[in-house]
Amino acid sequence: MSVYLNMQNKQYKLSQLAQEHLLKIKHYTIENFAEAQWQKYKSTLLSGFQTLADNPGLGKSCEDIYQNGFYFPVGKHMAYYTKEANFILIVAVLGQSQLPQKHLKQSRFVS
Repeated sequence: MSVYLNMQNKQYKLSQLAQEHLLKIKHYTIENFAEAQWQKYKSTLLSGFQTLADNPGLGKSCEDIYQNGFYFPVGKHMAYYTKEANFILIVAVLGQSQLPQKHLKQSRFVS
C-alpha cells in the first residue's frame, strides 16, 4: 500500500498508525469476506482519502481531540487527518464505533 500519493497536485500521506490500521482492516476483510471484497473496499478507502486531499474542508473539526484535527467518514470507517502545507496527513482510520481518544493515544497527535 502506498504511503504517499499525488493525483492532480493534491496529495495525502498515511501516518505509521494509519498504515497499521489499514493492515488490520485488510486482514479482517480478507478473513471474513475474501480477497475480492478487500480489493473493492481498498478502492473505496483510497478514493475517499483522495477526495479529502482534493477537498480538505469536507471534514469536521476534532480540535478537542488533537490540534488541527479533522475527521470524515470513508466507507465504514472514519478517517482522522490534519491539514498540512501541501498535503493532508491521514492520522488514523478507525471504525465508526471506535473512540478516537482511546485509539489515538498511541500517536503523537493526542497527549
